[in-house]
Amino acid sequence: MTSFSPGPAAPVPLTYEQEWYLARGRGIRTRRNVRLSFRILGPLDTDRFEEAVRLFIARHDALRMALVLNDSVETPDAQQVSPVRPHDRSITTQSVTAGSADQFSRYAAAVFSRDVLTPLGGEKRPFTLRLLRHDTEHHAFLATFNNVFFDGRAHDLFSREIWRDYTTLRDPGGVPPTAAPSFARAALARHESRSVRRLERARTSWHERIEFAARNRWQEPAASPTPSGSVHVRLSASAVEELREHCKSARCTVMHWLVGSFVRAVATHTEQRRVSLWTSLDSRGPTERDTVGMFAGSAPLAINAPGAPLHEVVAEVAGAMVDALRHQQLPACDLTALLTAPPAAGTSGGPLPLVGDIYVNLRSFPGPLRSARNSSSLRITADAYPLRRITLKDSSALHLRCNEYRDGVLIDLLFDGQRAGRPLAQSIVDQIVSDTTAVTSRRLSSERFLP
Repeated sequence: MTSFSPGPAAPVPLTYEQEWYLARGRGIRTRRNVRLSFRILGPLDTDRFEEAVRLFIARHDALRMALVLNDSVETPDAQQVSPVRPHDRSITTQSVTAGSADQFSRYAAAVFSRDVLTPLGGEKRPFTLRLLRHDTEHHAFLATFNNVFFDGRAHDLFSREIWRDYTTLRDPGGVPPTAAPSFARAALARHESRSVRRLERARTSWHERIEFAARNRWQEPAASPTPSGSVHVRLSASAVEELREHCKSARCTVMHWLVGSFVRAVATHTEQRRVSLWTSLDSRGPTERDTVGMFAGSAPLAINAPGAPLHEVVAEVAGAMVDALRHQQLPACDLTALLTAPPAAGTSGGPLPLVGDIYVNLRSFPGPLRSARNSSSLRITADAYPLRRITLKDSSALHLRCNEYRDGVLIDLLFDGQRAGRPLAQSIVDQIVSDTTAVTSRRLSSERFLP
């Protein structure tokens, strides 16, 4: 066993994103944990796999965090790293008697669904990890995490590092990394970097964007309701490669371009003369890209001219996203006060939610797009076990999800059938595809998107 230092023992403050998450009415215990799962086919070396997971937990102090509870306050404002205990087993293992692979998968999905709803907090570790065994060639790995300590980027790091370390441990003399950036130190650095001037600028920026959102609420189209659902499209590797080249010369990112196309399509097919949307932002700095923790928070974007030419809309979107990230650091008490303030003159409706009527979720992954991959002699399938008897309600009228991979982009537009409807969602996605086709056929190659 490799020995590790236990990390800082003194309590450290929460990140702004952790504060927001706890202040959104979720309390100390999460009602729904974030999750990932794998189907593993082939001769899994369970000892090496458990060691790879243990090494990840030892390196990344976010998975050894606990909130510092205080009966005198409604929500905690500090967290503390627990010592590494090398002999603790991080994974619960179980052999499952099942008549078939399908029966085993149904059992794994049921267990996974229960874990998603089981509170993680208080004295418990902020995760539950299970390795279920159907036979020597078939395993299920189920992982749920308390969202207070674990965001989407942390998911990607977990998936990549445990399989990397498993492969390394299987090689004679292989030694996985023993160090990783500290979440506790990153949280402390954010607290120490606070200044009155920076906070005032953040309050002003948030106030302007929230007021814009209140003045430009979603206008439901005059159309017959449809069942809620989603529209899906995949951009091929060749199309994405050409789009990247175009964005490189245009000084924007693929995500800026896709959101710009989406916003313009919304304006084209609705009565929205201005568009307010919310998006998730990751506040990790360049040196914190491999830090596991909670750095993801929602932020409003104000788009004043969504009906302008595409390159102008992309430029406005890019500028709005950069500005929002620059002013993302706002304490939960200030954010709550802004969201619950009485409506300004000329606005309608009640308090704004932290996720608005139009929501955009963007994620970029360094690896290829594929549902399964090989690691040593294993075939590993991600997201293999769907939730059972759990319905996740989306509060947005339109929710765009873009996942960018090295060799493709997945686009899903989720829609509320009562507030948007399938025809509108399909028209928006069709326009995004049309815009992409125009770029990849070089018809927009002379335009530059300069934020």
